[in-house]
Amino acid sequence: MKKYILSASLGVSIGTIISIIISSIFGQGTYLPLNPLSTMGAYYLAHFTQTTVMLICVLTWASIGILFQLADKIFEQDWSLLRMTATHFCITALGFTPLGILAGWFPLNLGSLLLFWLIFVLLYALLFFLNYRKMERYIKDINSGL
Repeated sequence: MKKYILSASLGVSIGTIISIIISSIFGQGTYLPLNPLSTMGAYYLAHFTQTTVMLICVLTWASIGILFQLADKIFEQDWSLLRMTATHFCITALGFTPLGILAGWFPLNLGSLLLFWLIFVLLYALLFFLNYRKMERYIKDINSGL
């Protein structure tokens, strides 16, 4: 349970950082936790108070953190690294996309979705490469100790 609370907190922290960046671009001097030009951002701002919008965003960000924590359980399987990575990628991409939409990060159109997926794939590839190198060094250290 502690892992999930920490993951939700990390999701909220990262979501807050992203919201500050988005707000500096689209907020016109006012803090908004989402892109007011996004599909969900326009809907939330038209139908809810700013406090409710912030609560929706915080819950969405926490859900993103929990999604990634749950997806990490895949790496506990006795599968090949390729299979674990591909499965993890699919689960996170399929879960993260609707949560990104609900978080109001981008408009719901093909161009925005493609840009979102491009950024996601690039970041995922970077993190995979860094973790792969870390694992490679760890295995090398173990082998040299034998």
